[in-house]
Amino acid sequence: MTLITRNPSSIAPPQARYSHSVEIPANARTLYVSGQVGVDTQGTLASTIEEQSENCWRNIKAILEDAGMSLDDLVRVNSYITDARFVEGFRIGRDRVITGDHIPASTLVVVSGLATPDMFVEVEAVAAKV
Repeated sequence: MTLITRNPSSIAPPQARYSHSVEIPANARTLYVSGQVGVDTQGTLASTIEEQSENCWRNIKAILEDAGMSLDDLVRVNSYITDARFVEGFRIGRDRVITGDHIPASTLVVVSGLATPDMFVEVEAVAAKV
């Protein structure tokens, strides 16, 4: 499936690795991924922002693959971190899993907390596939 990314020249370009918008073709199948936190396959929470971010993205990748999709099918991503100083670490962990040129629409928000104080990041996603 070809997702159409839209970054109009009439507004400033994206300031990081994301697209301003992504259009889903007609008749596409849509998958909504619940917020994933930085736990590994055994349910153990990693101790650093980089590791937690990487685990979030590995979990999302596994969920997509289970649905017959891939990271290239991501349309929208909402990411939540608990400290603005974690932005770089979040990106490092993400980029260990996400490679290539596909860049979904994305929002990154700093929040005061997640489900437990030792969680630094949570990522939810939407994917689409024809």
